[in-house]
Amino acid sequence: MFRRFSIIMMVSFCIIVVGLTGCTPNSTPVATGKEEAIKRVTVAITQDLKGDKIDATTYNGARAVQTAIYDALVEFGEGGKIEPSLAESWEVAKDGKTYTFHLRKGVLFSDGTAFNSAAVKFSLERTAVNEEMASLEIVRKLEKIETPDEYTVVLTFKEMASQTLLELSQARPFRIMSPNAVVPNGAIGGEFTEPIGTGPWKLDSYKEGSDTVLVANEHYWKESVANYSLVFKVITDPQARVLALQNGEIDMAGGEVGNVPYENIALFENNDKYIIETNASTMSYFIVINQRNEFLADKNIRQAINYGTDTSKMMSGKGAEVLGLFQSTVAFVTPDNQPFYDYNVDKAKQLIEASGYQLNASSKLYEKDGQVIKFRLVIQTEEYPEWKEMAEIFQDQMKDIGVKVDILNQERAAYYDALWTNKQYDLLLYRTYTDAQLPYRFLSSLFYNTVDTPAVAYQDDMLTAELDQIANTISQSEQQAIFDRVFDRIHEEAMTVPIFYTKQTFIHNSKISDFTFGNIEDNPVKWHQLHIEDK
Repeated sequence: MFRRFSIIMMVSFCIIVVGLTGCTPNSTPVATGKEEAIKRVTVAITQDLKGDKIDATTYNGARAVQTAIYDALVEFGEGGKIEPSLAESWEVAKDGKTYTFHLRKGVLFSDGTAFNSAAVKFSLERTAVNEEMASLEIVRKLEKIETPDEYTVVLTFKEMASQTLLELSQARPFRIMSPNAVVPNGAIGGEFTEPIGTGPWKLDSYKEGSDTVLVANEHYWKESVANYSLVFKVITDPQARVLALQNGEIDMAGGEVGNVPYENIALFENNDKYIIETNASTMSYFIVINQRNEFLADKNIRQAINYGTDTSKMMSGKGAEVLGLFQSTVAFVTPDNQPFYDYNVDKAKQLIEASGYQLNASSKLYEKDGQVIKFRLVIQTEEYPEWKEMAEIFQDQMKDIGVKVDILNQERAAYYDALWTNKQYDLLLYRTYTDAQLPYRFLSSLFYNTVDTPAVAYQDDMLTAELDQIANTISQSEQQAIFDRVFDRIHEEAMTVPIFYTKQTFIHNSKISDFTFGNIEDNPVKWHQLHIEDK
């Protein structure tokens, strides 16, 4: 009798528990596929995020994740205007040596601690001692950082620092991180332990080579926070990203985060299961010229390559007209200050012949002293799948002017080694930087040339001298005049071969709405403002 009573009580208890919790008797909620879909937005990304090393003062991880977690003191706004962010206002001394920032009050880091001047001082000083950042103007010229009160920070430089606001607005490495992110707490050289910022997201979990999961920072100060997780899933192969979109493994792909091959975009057009989002960009694709190559040391040959390149054929002719290295969206670019080379095959051949080369009637290639003009063009397609087609078009066009081009499609790491380290290329397809990094930071990082540190790309002392002048003025009108000369010089010497002006393109499933592009391309999407419908 007692045993029967006990069984009845146990069953009744289980029924009550199940009824109250709505879950299975093991007490752990079981997510259905439907619930899981509305709790996560999964985005394809081309590289591992180093989620355990997303230190705001380093170049670790993807820029899109850095900007999701960390805020900047100032933001790069429309038309290049610098706007408030964690700093509500600021003053710049007339000599450009002192910048005083007045910080926003009431902002909390994701661990609930207060944002203040001590956190700014910690972050900037931690960046300044990082040898990897030695070329940045703030690091090179910084004399001291003072914090006269809890919400004021004063940066004093040894000499004029005209790029300070632009560098502070970039995705990294000057974003603000909590002193609690390192051990010992607040130590400039302390060991990084976890990413703690004031941005809309914080790190939840990380699996090397696979997923990085972000969750909402409930202390975010600027806008309402997300009610879902944001998952960055590593998919290095471009075609695999397309397949993952189609089979629902991911919800979104695109932009620099995880480009979808241009030729595959048509798969998602006129399909109510997907939405394609496009936006203007400041990025250009261009070819880096290695002037150590004996043919490319000749300006006639460099100009001939430019005359022989028909940019209107790239991406099936759907791109904007290419009128120089930089897009019109880039600061200091005006409608008439970027000269460019019209497509002209005859002019290209005349220039080659002017340098003493003769066309071999059999091979249809120009040669001199038995040497054929030929180049190795290095590309990579993990991040930029469309470069394969562009390289092949360029190869055909060079053939038309009697120049042989071999394409070498390298893995991502080998490609960047070729550009930055071993220089094992003749021509290399690359892209400009974006937003606040244009044009000065981009030009300085590739073209600034000294005896001790030769330029990464084309080496030209006159260009270097102009870049020095830009760094020594905070006058916009004076900088404009210098940039006019810089653009002329780049064109006259044919230091690059402009190829294509990009747009930002994302593709997502139709369950996602309220898609909004971010303020800069390194912060491409306002991930926290998405709305996920339960379809």
